[in-house]
Amino acid sequence: MLSCSTADAVLQEEAGPPGAEVALAAYSTSQRAPQRAQELYEQQCATCHGSQGMGDGPAAYLLSPSPRDFSSGRFRLVSTVNGVPTHDDVVATLKRGMPGSAMPPWDWMSAEDIDLLADHVLDLAFEGQVTNLLAWAVEQDEEMSEQQARDLVHSRLTPGELVDVGTAAPSDPVTLQAGRRLYMKWCAPCHGADGTGSGVEEQWNDNGSPTNPRDFTAGIFKGGTSHTDLVRRLLAGMPGSPMPAASLEDDSEAALIAAYIQSMITPGSMQKVQQRRQSLTVGKASGALPREPGDAAWSDAPSSYLALMPLWWRDLRVEGVLFQAQHDGSEVAVRLSWEDPAQDEELLGQPLFSDAAALQLSAEADPPIFAMGATDQPVEIGLWKAAWERDREYVRDIEDHLPNTMLDNRGELPAPLHDLFVTARAVGNRQAAAARPTPAEALSAEGLGTLAPLGPVQSTWNAKATWADGYWDVVFTRSLAATAQGEVALSPGTTVNVAFAVWDGAAGDRDGQKSISIWHQLEIAR
Repeated sequence: MLSCSTADAVLQEEAGPPGAEVALAAYSTSQRAPQRAQELYEQQCATCHGSQGMGDGPAAYLLSPSPRDFSSGRFRLVSTVNGVPTHDDVVATLKRGMPGSAMPPWDWMSAEDIDLLADHVLDLAFEGQVTNLLAWAVEQDEEMSEQQARDLVHSRLTPGELVDVGTAAPSDPVTLQAGRRLYMKWCAPCHGADGTGSGVEEQWNDNGSPTNPRDFTAGIFKGGTSHTDLVRRLLAGMPGSPMPAASLEDDSEAALIAAYIQSMITPGSMQKVQQRRQSLTVGKASGALPREPGDAAWSDAPSSYLALMPLWWRDLRVEGVLFQAQHDGSEVAVRLSWEDPAQDEELLGQPLFSDAAALQLSAEADPPIFAMGATDQPVEIGLWKAAWERDREYVRDIEDHLPNTMLDNRGELPAPLHDLFVTARAVGNRQAAAARPTPAEALSAEGLGTLAPLGPVQSTWNAKATWADGYWDVVFTRSLAATAQGEVALSPGTTVNVAFAVWDGAAGDRDGQKSISIWHQLEIAR
């Protein structure tokens, strides 16, 4: 028979090193699993976290940091002294997202739906812990009933007392100097004296995944930057990560450290990384529709900054794009601008990758998470590549990239057979087209791994781009009316959902390695 003390030790071991707590809350699935909660989770969360919350969704392999495995019992953002999250902790994470990862915010959802999602996440965590404990008992050839497992898990999953966050400290020089002295003792060994995360080269989470100390100066904080947020991180730690709960002599010292950390944040940096759903207006052009990046008409179109997040997080990244759009009643033009120090426009080589950008449209009132649509919920995608911009005059071949390479026997073939020698072209692969009149491609998708050309009819997507002084400017154009099967109709007075993606060739971006936005609402003005 498995003793309660032994099983309790198992839960402790699963929670991490000695002293760590299982970061869960005690919720019963039978009481808190309405159909609506399950539907919300499947639509918004399962793609990354998996249907059972084990961090094994179909998009998980594309993401770093990896999606949380709820069954592990480790939640980073907690407000209790025992490291167990409250319902409000999970709600706050859903609303805010987790900057520094691919976890977006869901603050646009109703409070009722967010509450349901939070409950369901905690249910999955509870059930996952029970499953893990029963599996461990089988491996150890010990007897344990399901009820015993539930009782043991329940005994450890009740949130403890809330961390006393106290009162915020002022930001005067005397207070900040006192805060820095404490910071140098408790924080600098990992985060560095300058707050850039330079204190250690390698760190590892409890699940073996690599991590690194936060760079405070960059303004990227997973749990927020308010006094309350920072004090909770200091006094509760971040379970499952190398960030421990600080053993301060006086909890009031946490307010001093928090004030000093706030002073290290570079002004404006937080606004550059915050994901917030926006309404993007496509205004009516007063004259001819601007089709070139340098057209003067763009000076009359308002700009919106849209933050991007790399699916595989890196500090050196495309942080965001500027969005502008106009229409003339029959066509729409969208201009995207972003900083990119290197002009990467070559694909003719194994280690070479092209800069690229895409916008994604959905006519769904409530589209699935931004990851390429879902079954019976297709998305339309307009894709531009810098390498295709060079192919506009003629489609380049390997000898254009490596002019001194010895030509193979294609040079001796009669002209009609050239295309047959290029096997991809012979079977109709559009990536090997013999001519590319536009560097834009129209695509559709109904989930990961389903990307395909948009319909059998040629789409009206077009693009024109320029790179100068370390910036790309790309103009996408398309008919407002749907001209091909799968296109989204864009008529004046309507609103559709739109998301964006950028690939940085110098960073090796390609396919699913990219920086993306969340869904925004595209409003076509009358």
